Amino acid sequence: MANASSRAIVALAVACSLAATVPVAAQSVAPEYPRPAILPIAPRDVRPSPPVIVRPQPQQQGCPTGDCVSYNLSTQDECVMFDRQATGDQRWTSGLSLDVDGELFVERGQRQWNVQVYRIQWFNGTWSGWYVAGVNDLDHKYNPGSNTMRRMWSYFADHAHQALACRRRQ
Repeated sequence: MANASSRAIVALAVACSLAATVPVAAQSVAPEYPRPAILPIAPRDVRPSPPVIVRPQPQQQGCPTGDCVSYNLSTQDECVMFDRQATGDQRWTSGLSLDVDGELFVERGQRQWNVQVYRIQWFNGTWSGWYVAGVNDLDHKYNPGSNTMRRMWSYFADHAHQALACRRRQ
């Protein structure tokens, strides 16, 4: 038994010394094995479950446990998604002010709508990505007459657009 383990040690030492004499390029070549085929998994016919909507219960006058949350949703801003055609109003190109929308975005006969996010429908029919007002909406073009920068909502003047706008409830 001792003889067999001695032979294994000697064989290992010889293999290591031979490996040192083999060129590095020969050592780094690994055999290539065929990749296993990926089998498609058939879709399951499982209907998605409808989302569960949890609404808080109406607040009662008293709170017996002291662990109740008082809420009043009437103070929350009113937000609406609008699909609009070109406005024709060139004041949208007036610069970088974030107050322009409060004056120019008139809906339901009311002003003071603040555009939160929007996108532009280009003339070829495709839609831009979503822009967040004041975050990622600087236009790479500029106003040629005044040499001033503008926001992407400058295209509201001549392009159809979608916008999520909010206003304070009265």
